[in-house]
Amino acid sequence: MKVRVGIEGIVIDSAHYTLSSPQDSQLHGHTYVVNVEVEGDINTNTGFVVDFNLLKKSVEEVAKKWDHKFIVPKKDLDKIRIDAPFKNEIISIDAPFPTAEFIGLEIAKNLHEKIGMKIYLKIYEGKYSYAVIEYP
Repeated sequence: MKVRVGIEGIVIDSAHYTLSSPQDSQLHGHTYVVNVEVEGDINTNTGFVVDFNLLKKSVEEVAKKWDHKFIVPKKDLDKIRIDAPFKNEIISIDAPFPTAEFIGLEIAKNLHEKIGMKIYLKIYEGKYSYAVIEYP
């Protein structure tokens, strides 16, 4: 029997642009809130599907990669220039747009690579809008 366990409320603050959305075609930022569930069998030796501490640490490590970054599609990477007196980091995604859907998919892939379990990820872009990803 498969059981899902999860971690909620991991926060990522990042900037992006979505040229596919006329009202949001400029650079802007969001507070993304990520909730993650993993699915697996209960280990009869430990009683866990996965130790919550290990899951939380893994999710936080992946989230840190995305936090306080400017997220751009790989195809636009050579077009981006930022010259500023402050720390700025760009992260690219292999997707046509840096939307919540594609960002969530990349985070889910990163988590799956890290912990090797089926990932169910819900990413909020702001308070009311979200995408749900199942990977793989």
